[in-house]
Amino acid sequence: MISKKICVFDFETDGSNPQECSPVQLAAVMIDPNKLEIIPDSEFNINLKPELLEKNIDHVYETDILDFHAKVRGCNKLDILESWKEYPKQEYAWKQFISYLEKYHCRSSKKNEFTAPIAAGYNIHRFDMIIINRLSRKYKNTNKENYTNIFNPRDILDIMNLIFYWFESIEKVKSYSLDNIRDYLGIDKSGAHDALKDVHDCANILIRFLRLHRNLSPKVNFEKSFK
Repeated sequence: MISKKICVFDFETDGSNPQECSPVQLAAVMIDPNKLEIIPDSEFNINLKPELLEKNIDHVYETDILDFHAKVRGCNKLDILESWKEYPKQEYAWKQFISYLEKYHCRSSKKNEFTAPIAAGYNIHRFDMIIINRLSRKYKNTNKENYTNIFNPRDILDIMNLIFYWFESIEKVKSYSLDNIRDYLGIDKSGAHDALKDVHDCANILIRFLRLHRNLSPKVNFEKSFK
């Protein structure tokens, strides 16, 4: 069985390009790898001031990204911009996240990247992990390959990949967006696109699939099946 905790995390950002955007919210929950349940009281949720606002540059936000966040939160885009200005600085929020992760390393005489939680989330290969690696380089949380050392270096669980494996032949699934998958699975979308709501939904989807895999794998004869 998996010995390391599974950290389901999600960023909300001020843009759509993971190579350039700044996080404005970071949320996470931890999954117990043995019970396959969300660990009680393991929620993490923090806001972050965008880097441009730390530099007092706000004129660049005359884009649809403010409209998107305003629609999600039911306010106008100027309210969004003003709230971002009041968020904690990125460095402070990042340090809080590092401290959070350190509490969930697996038991070892010394904490390192191999005892760190496994990163999990929705479309994290193409988005969230790019941001994680950027910030890890910025704040010196990297390994000898110059990749992040805050998560386990071997395993990444991208739930979008799981969805593809199981649903690629199902015609009713027209899109792999998280909202579309929520509709298909019957998950309430109220509050969607808030990072904390998203990580809870993603954690529950991942738990359902991991339980399914554990139930099915002993019933399939994999050993020497290619002979």
